[in-house]
Amino acid sequence: MALASIGERRENKRPRNRRIREDDLAKRNGKELPQGSGYKTLAVLRLFARDASELGVTDISHLTGMDKASVFRALKALERYRFVEQDRATRKYRLGFAVVELAGSKLRQMPLASIAQPHLARLSQQTGETVQLSVMDELSVLYIGVVESPQPIRVALGVGSYRPLHCTAAGKVLLAYAAKAEQDQVFSRPLKKFTSRTVVEPAKLRKELAQIRARGWSTDDEGFVEHLRVAGAPIRDATGRVIAAVAVGGPTIRVSRKQLERFVKLVTATAAAISADLARPA
Repeated sequence: MALASIGERRENKRPRNRRIREDDLAKRNGKELPQGSGYKTLAVLRLFARDASELGVTDISHLTGMDKASVFRALKALERYRFVEQDRATRKYRLGFAVVELAGSKLRQMPLASIAQPHLARLSQQTGETVQLSVMDELSVLYIGVVESPQPIRVALGVGSYRPLHCTAAGKVLLAYAAKAEQDQVFSRPLKKFTSRTVVEPAKLRKELAQIRARGWSTDDEGFVEHLRVAGAPIRDATGRVIAAVAVGGPTIRVSRKQLERFVKLVTATAAAISADLARPA
């Protein structure tokens, strides 16, 4: 793992060694979605955000179970409207600039990201470490704001990245305050063990989530990535509902457990300040 890329996982670089069947992709909240060409095209597009920066026809066929002809037609439709582009040397596909346009439009519709930005920058200055703003999306952590540390060895994470709920600081915050139905969905399948410190036992993790709700913050002490410590806290809207999480962390060579305690205080104060700004009338 590159020193400047702590926090990056292999699944962002190549397809996960896991087949995602079309009928699995079709299920959202217990409902079956249509299986026409339009749905298949969108299913292909989603893979680029969740599995790899570049994918070939064979990769996508393996991941989705779609035949190569269907994959090729979907890619050509996406390429025509600039949602993907092909690397002429490798013949693989990556996201195109139309996705950037849509993402920018979505972020402009989210006051949370713009309101939180100065607070994220301040927290990064206070700690010298990478700060992240995240929400829960499809039972995963989705990062919608990042201020990277200036340090050469740092957490490297981009906006739009996904991470698991059960073993990241932000994820455990979001999971702790999630609806019981969402928690049950997470616990209904085996939890992946990323390091020797990852908690995957449901009873043990449920106990930790209860502690997070009681104290109002979480930590990740090498539970997702070795040599990485992170503190996180919940952001609430005007009604008091938890809608996001803010987290700050860095490598263990700089972030001792004593330093992590300091980060807890700072990230909790930052989350409270963002929540207060969100509650103010426009």
